[in-house]
Amino acid sequence: MEKINTHLLWLLIGTFTALCGGTIVRIVALRKADPELAKKRMGSLKVWWTLAILLTLAAVFQRPGAAVLLAAASFLGVREFLKLIGKQHIGKAAVIVAFVSIPLQYALIVLGLESEAKFVLPVGMLMLLSTVRLLNGETQGFIRTTAGVYWGVMLLVYCLSHAALLFELAADHMPAVGASGWFLFVVIITEMDDIAQALVGRAIGRRKITPTISPNKTWEGFLGGVITSVGLSILLAPLLTSFPPASTFRGLLLSAGSGLLIVTAGFFGDINMSAVKRDVGVKDGSSILPGMGGIIDRVDSLTFTAPAFYYFLCLVL
Repeated sequence: MEKINTHLLWLLIGTFTALCGGTIVRIVALRKADPELAKKRMGSLKVWWTLAILLTLAAVFQRPGAAVLLAAASFLGVREFLKLIGKQHIGKAAVIVAFVSIPLQYALIVLGLESEAKFVLPVGMLMLLSTVRLLNGETQGFIRTTAGVYWGVMLLVYCLSHAALLFELAADHMPAVGASGWFLFVVIITEMDDIAQALVGRAIGRRKITPTISPNKTWEGFLGGVITSVGLSILLAPLLTSFPPASTFRGLLLSAGSGLLIVTAGFFGDINMSAVKRDVGVKDGSSILPGMGGIIDRVDSLTFTAPAFYYFLCLVL
């Protein structure tokens, strides 16, 4: 492992300092709160600390570290997703194919085979999933279950892996913090957008955007996410990207445009997974993350923001 980039080190110090401050504020605020609510909020706080540590390790170890972190998220996400759509109706062969896709996709990325990582999984999974089900003579619910498994793998493995594909861009467009910059940018903006939308929506949200899919989503919360995402994008771009300075028109346009793209894509990624949960009649993907639900509840926005940001960069850089 190379020496840690100085800019990255200071960014991590600032992140954990802010997390410490947020922790103190939350503990004080929950002193007189309802015990059940306090337990939920403290549970989510512990999850944020865990995620921050894991993200730090991924940033330090760069492409391999990010690939391992995302592969773990993909594995847990696919497992949750298969349970939601009815694992017992899918068949063991199809389940195995779905899980094998995870090491395959991330191995291609770690080995630097980005071109292969962009087409092997979409084409291979489409053919292989259908084939194993046909060989087993499985026709009951063939369309629904085969399409469901394929869609879940595309969403939670292929789309999510684009966050790791961002390391490909660092070779020719190196951010100030090093190769992890683009990866950190999309993850940080996506997560902060989620937090901002939730907090603003909870505080002043009145006008619902998608009442039948995600009743808690409001226009006020979405606007709060837009302001937060665009502002943070402009603030963090000099460290985490190689965009021109925000003092130039192109630099400001790219930084602000990235924030707007991420908040919009994240919104649709969020309600996309909400629609899945509505379809199967559950509120959360699981209870693996205290106060947050399941893995798919944590990465839902990123499944859309990662590919959207990656292909946006392919166009503008």
